[in-house]
Amino acid sequence: MSFHDVRLRFPLLPAGAKVLFGGLAAASRPVEELTVSEWADRNRVVSPESGSPWPGEFRTARVPYLREPQDCLHPDHPARRVTARWSAQLGKSTAIENWFGFIVDRAPGTMMIVLPTLEEATKFNRVKLEPTIDASTKWKHKVAPVNSRDEKASTTAYKRYAGGFCVIVNAGSSKGLQMVSIKYLAMDEVTGYPRDVDGRGSPRDQARARQKAYGDLAKEWQGSTPGLAGECAITADFEAGDQRYFYLPCPRCNAFQALSFEQMRPASDDQPVHLRCLACDGVILDGHKHEMLADGVWIPRRVAEHAEPVPEIIRDTDLAHWRCDPCEGRCATLQPSYDLWAAYAPRERFADIWTRWEEAQGDTTKLRVFFQQDLAKPYDPGVVAVEWEKLLEAVRKYPYTRGKVPAGAGLLVSAADVQGYGIKWVVYAIGPRGQRWLVDREIFEGAPDQVDEPWIKLADALGRPYETAGGMQIGLDLSGVDSGFATDRVYRFCANRPNVYALDGRHQPKLPWLGTPVKKDIRDQRKRIIGKVMLYPVGNYDVKTEVMAGLANLLEGPSESGQWPRNTLHLTPDLCDEHFAKEMTSERLVDPDEEARATISRRARRLIRPNAPSEWKRLVGRANDWFDGTVYAFALGWHLEHKRRLNEARWADLLIAVHGQPQSPDLFEVAAQSPFDRPKHNPAAAGERAARRAARREKWKNRK
Repeated sequence: MSFHDVRLRFPLLPAGAKVLFGGLAAASRPVEELTVSEWADRNRVVSPESGSPWPGEFRTARVPYLREPQDCLHPDHPARRVTARWSAQLGKSTAIENWFGFIVDRAPGTMMIVLPTLEEATKFNRVKLEPTIDASTKWKHKVAPVNSRDEKASTTAYKRYAGGFCVIVNAGSSKGLQMVSIKYLAMDEVTGYPRDVDGRGSPRDQARARQKAYGDLAKEWQGSTPGLAGECAITADFEAGDQRYFYLPCPRCNAFQALSFEQMRPASDDQPVHLRCLACDGVILDGHKHEMLADGVWIPRRVAEHAEPVPEIIRDTDLAHWRCDPCEGRCATLQPSYDLWAAYAPRERFADIWTRWEEAQGDTTKLRVFFQQDLAKPYDPGVVAVEWEKLLEAVRKYPYTRGKVPAGAGLLVSAADVQGYGIKWVVYAIGPRGQRWLVDREIFEGAPDQVDEPWIKLADALGRPYETAGGMQIGLDLSGVDSGFATDRVYRFCANRPNVYALDGRHQPKLPWLGTPVKKDIRDQRKRIIGKVMLYPVGNYDVKTEVMAGLANLLEGPSESGQWPRNTLHLTPDLCDEHFAKEMTSERLVDPDEEARATISRRARRLIRPNAPSEWKRLVGRANDWFDGTVYAFALGWHLEHKRRLNEARWADLLIAVHGQPQSPDLFEVAAQSPFDRPKHNPAAAGERAARRAARREKWKNRK
C-alpha cells in the first residue's frame, strides 16, 4: 500500500509533519511560573465530599491568610520549614492538599504526609486527598489510580505519580517513617504525636531524618493546634521562627493590628458581640471581616535582642517599614512561623467564640479546648493556684452536713492512700456537672505493711451506709487503694473485693484518668505467687489539674442564681480543718528547669530543653496524702460516669433513685430554659457580671 493509498483510505488522518513539529513546539514552549497559591486557584477543585462549605474551584481570596504560608512551600522559595500554629478549621489541611497537587503537576518529587494516628491517616486520604484528586481533572491523570491488583497503581496510603510518590503514614508506627528518602514533608496536628515511637525517639525527628539526602532543597510544612504549655511542640517551633501575626486594617481608622481575644466585648443592648479597635476603640463586627482579611498583612514580631519591638498598632503609612517577607531582611536567618486564632476564620462568628468562652468558665476540660482550638494558645493548667488560708475562708461560707449525701449527688466513691503510719481514707459524693462533695474521711492508724488492724478498719469502713437527702441509705459504688506502699498487702486486700480497685498513679500528661488494668501477681512472704489482681493506672497529671480547678471554683462561689460553676469541689468545716486544707493545696505545677535557667550561664541554657513538660511538685514541708486520696477518688468517679454513660437524663433518673424524690431546685432547670428567654435588666447585677468578666480577661491576659 502506497502513501497515496493511505491518504485516500484515511482522509482525516493528520499530517505526520504537523503532528511532529506541533509536539516539538508544545514541548519547547516555556512553562508559566506560578506560586502555589496561583496554581491552586487555576487547577485545584474542592470536592463536595470533603465537607468544605465552598465546593468547586478553589479560591485563595476566601482565605487570604493562607496565601503567604503556602507560597513559602514553592521549591524556589528560600524557606526551609513553615510552621503554622493555628486554631481549628483555618485551612491547615487545605495547605497540604494544595501543596500535594502542585508537587504532582509542577515539581515532582518524593513526599511524606504524617498524621497522628492510623485512623486519621486513613480519614485524611478518604475525606481530603482522594476526593481532591478525583475532582481536579486538570492533573488527575498524573496520579496513578487506586488498584489493589496492580503493583504500579496507587493505594490508600501510597500515591504514585510521574517523577515521585507520596506516602501517608501515622506517627504511632516507626515502620512508616523508615526506608525512604523524601524531599517534601507535611506534618499535621503534631501535638497529637507520641513523644517516642518504638524506642526510636520522636516521630517528628524520625520523619525529618528522611530528608537528609536533600539538604537545603528539602521542604517541610507542619500545622497544628497547640497542646499543653511547656511541652507544646508546635509552640516551640513557632517561637523559634520569626513569629508572624496577621495584621488587619480597622474599618474605621485603617490602623493595622493583629486581632486578640482581649479586644472582644460581650453583647450589649445596642451591639452584638464585637471587637474593639486598639487605635480608635471603634466597633469591629463580623460583617467587616471579609474586607479586613482581603487587606491583611503578615508581620513578623520577632526582632533582634536590642532592636525596636514591633508595635501592636501600625499606621498604614508605616506598614512598609515593619513588613518583611519570609527569609528576607531582618528575617533572613529565621524560618517563617505563623499564628492564627478562630476570630480570623471567614465563617466563624464572634458571638460563637464568646459563647464557648463563657461555657468554659469553671470547666477545665472546656477551658483547655477553648485555649487550644479557639485561641491557638497552649493551655497552662498551672495558672490555677489556691492558698490554704483562702480555702478555709471559702469552706466556712458554705457548710453542709458531714456523712450525708447532698441532694445533688448520685454516686459515692472512696479512695485510700497507704502510708507508713496508717491509711488515709476519703469518701466523695459525685453529681452532674462535675459537682463533688467530701462527705467522710478517716485515718486508720497502724503500720499497713506489718499489722492487720488498719486493713480491718478499712474493710469495716467500706461497708458503711450513708443517709441521702430523701432519708434513704446508700453504700459505696466503687473504692480504690493506692498500691505505692505495702504493695503486696494492697493486692491481697483488693483481690477478693470486686468493687475495690488497686491503683497505680502515673505522672505523665495526656493519660486517661483511669486506664486499662493489667494483671499483677500476688506473692507471699516467700515470694511465691498465690493469686492475681487487676491493677488500674491513674493519670495523676490531668486529674490533679481538675482537683485544683475544683478548689478554685469553690473560692469563686456560686452565681447570682445560686448555681455553682462546673467542676466544683465542695468541702465542709467538719471535714476540712487547717491540716486538711494545707495538704489539699500542697502541690504546684512548675517548670522543672526554671531554677536552672535562672542560675546558669546563657550558653549552658541551650542544653536545657525549651519544651520540657511541667511537673506537679510538692511544696517543701507539706504532706500531700489527702490530696492524693482525692485524686484517686476523682479518677474512680470519672470511671463510673463513663461506664454508666451518665448523660443529663440518666443523671436525673439516678438522683431520683438515690434520694427518692426530684431534686429542688432542679440542676437542669437552667439547661432547659430557652436561650431567648432573657431576665429583666438589673443594672447592679449587670455591673457585677461585667466586673467578673473583666477580672477573667485580666487573669487570662496575665496568665503564666
